[in-house]
Amino acid sequence: METNNNNFAYMEITQDRPAQASKAKFCLDLLPGKLIDIQFTNPLSVRFKLSLVGYEAGKYLILKYPVQAKKSQYADVLKEGNGAIVRYIVEGERGECVAFSTTILAISFRPEKLLYLAYPKNIESRQLREVSRLQTHIPAKISINKSHTYDSENLLQGLIIDISPTGCRFTVHVNSGFLALKKRPVFVHVLSPIDNSAVVISAHVRNNQMQGDRLSVGIEFAAHEQQKMQNLLAAYTIDIA
Repeated sequence: METNNNNFAYMEITQDRPAQASKAKFCLDLLPGKLIDIQFTNPLSVRFKLSLVGYEAGKYLILKYPVQAKKSQYADVLKEGNGAIVRYIVEGERGECVAFSTTILAISFRPEKLLYLAYPKNIESRQLREVSRLQTHIPAKISINKSHTYDSENLLQGLIIDISPTGCRFTVHVNSGFLALKKRPVFVHVLSPIDNSAVVISAHVRNNQMQGDRLSVGIEFAAHEQQKMQNLLAAYTIDIA
């Protein structure tokens, strides 16, 4: 039996540090196709990452049935009435990890295997970023090679939609290719508004997800680039307290 180890492992519903109690309306931040981390603890501790099919507010959520789960192998875990903990990431100004308890309402096998979960009455959220990000609309490009110039055809062109001295969120239309942009070192290219020169920032892709027809990429700037980012933000008259 295989379990999933991932970045959600540190968060539990009950935590040492105070978590913000939130209303279930946060589930509206979920879109079909988003990967949800779900943990079952009875009778065994098992974790899956499942794709959200949809939900009806106040009633239920529908998730894809785990492809690795055979009827006999997980019959005691994937069972109506069993409890589970759901976790997912909501991107935004500070970023949040959202979690809630639920139970399996039903399991359907035709025409497709699906899990129906009880809609949460309460959820908890935790801000993930220590530094606030400011929403922006800055044209930028990404390369995997620092030697590429801003005008190179090898760069991926998109927009920085939020930014701070430590990181940003970059979006690009999916039809522009480069969907293999996963966790790896990259270079962010931004034109300075002062002299139109290209500023190249060493960075690292931390996550990516589909949002409609766009690929959204979470990027962390290298620590030694912080002063360069401060200067660039100042040039754009971006003041982040």
